[in-house]
Amino acid sequence: MSRKKIETNNTMKKSMKLLAVVVLLTMTTQFSFAQTIKGNFVLSGGTGLQFVSSNVKSVYDGETDYEDKISSLSVMPSFAYFVIDNLAIGLNSIITTATSKDEDGDKDVSISTMILPTALYYFPMEGKIRPLVQVGIGLSSETYKYIPKSGDDEKMSYSGIAFNFGAGFAYFFKENISLNFGVSYTKANLTDGDDDKSEVKQGNFASNIGFSIYF
Repeated sequence: MSRKKIETNNTMKKSMKLLAVVVLLTMTTQFSFAQTIKGNFVLSGGTGLQFVSSNVKSVYDGETDYEDKISSLSVMPSFAYFVIDNLAIGLNSIITTATSKDEDGDKDVSISTMILPTALYYFPMEGKIRPLVQVGIGLSSETYKYIPKSGDDEKMSYSGIAFNFGAGFAYFFKENISLNFGVSYTKANLTDGDDDKSEVKQGNFASNIGFSIYF
């Protein structure tokens, strides 16, 4: 085989390799951005599903003052629509229930609900990992109920405005499914429905993990 034919074959092989790389990069870019284009929806089964069960014991000078058993569950489902590429607008909800029971059988039960219109932005980066931020503001309500082993129950209800900010990243392990990791801060100012002088001010940080589906 002549030198010219060998050089031609090598050039063709290099061209084919270059074309394959270009096609692969194009497919990767399409994979990275197709989920968050305008007109798509994102449904999250909550970027946080938490269940906590614990015992709290107060001890003074070796003697137990009281002992509580505490359990809590938090879910954060959300739904949003991409109004433009990478920016989704929707609703984020945070629902938390907590129950504590002391050694005498008395119980405290609280239910907290937040409904927050939220903006969610995905940074346009290539690859399967996409940084994201979200911010929301809306309504929050919380109900406390004291249930003694004997006697009448006591109930208090609070409501007000809540604010939430979060940041993290989504890992797209499937074309339309991501595993989300993040941290968030939530602040709420609540007022007693029967006494506007009674207030509850809350502020908490949380780490979250969950899944999102894009369609």
